Amino acid sequence: MFTTPLLAGLEAHRERIGQAAGLLTVAQYLAGWFICSDIRRRGTSAGVSPLRFIGGCGLSILQLQYSEKLQAPALIWTSIFTLAFSLLYSLWFWWYTPPSGRGALYRLTAAVATVTAGLYAYGAQGNGPDVMYRLGMVLTVLALAFIALPLAQLRSIIRAKSSAGLPLPAILASTGATVLWLLYGLLINNTFIVVQKIIAMGLCTVQLSLFIIYPASTSSGGEKKKQR
Repeated sequence: MFTTPLLAGLEAHRERIGQAAGLLTVAQYLAGWFICSDIRRRGTSAGVSPLRFIGGCGLSILQLQYSEKLQAPALIWTSIFTLAFSLLYSLWFWWYTPPSGRGALYRLTAAVATVTAGLYAYGAQGNGPDVMYRLGMVLTVLALAFIALPLAQLRSIIRAKSSAGLPLPAILASTGATVLWLLYGLLINNTFIVVQKIIAMGLCTVQLSLFIIYPASTSSGGEKKKQR
């Protein structure tokens, strides 16, 4: 489907490209440790949404199933690692959640588990073109929503005129992984991966542009001026 002289020349390095993309994806998930570290420092998970962690578990399970259907080793081991990290972060979040707040956490977990189980059961019907198409569409929407999570802070960023709340290392890792996964998708001729990563590149570009439009030092600089 996707054939160019450049892609033909990179075909022999397909798995290496996939491995590099996987490493950057895992690095993106490692950024969750900074959130967990902050939770440990404060002694509570209050004020932090568990959606990134709980949703990451469901997304990783579905991506693992889809990757196994594609028989793509790079995608398979990446999904295993991201699932492991998401489970670890979710348990960490639960440990630091006070008993009074665990009800909401359990409800979110039940909702994500129900949706994940339903989609997984549908995907388990086989590798037919209809199943692969619909599963690919759902994964594309979920993956893009996951990448766009930092944009949920857009209103507060514009109001404060500072990008200090955005996780720059995670966004940089996500951008690099997106470029490499796009190349990998072209090499394995998977339209869903290609379309997903093209849109994801747009989301990453928007997030990176916020660091230029609203530098993190802007708000601190303004506060210093006020103190003077």
